[in-house]
Amino acid sequence: RPSYEEMLRFYSYYKQATAGRCQGPRPGFWDPIGRYKWDAWYSLGGMSKEEAMAAYVAEMKKVAQKVTG
Repeated sequence: RPSYEEMLRFYSYYKQATAGRCQGPRPGFWDPIGRYKWDAWYSLGGMSKEEAMAAYVAEMKKVAQKVTG
């Protein structure tokens, strides 16, 4: 199973590839999961959708290598 950090990277690359740059406001204090996800997505800045797709695939390969040994 991927780590929480890896899952956040998958989430951020997916959102960047499908929705583009993070535009919405940061979730409030009482939504820590939403804040982690928002921070991960926001950290990608102006990465293009194509770069995000490629990064998602590269991350998937890296995690698969780790799992299969």
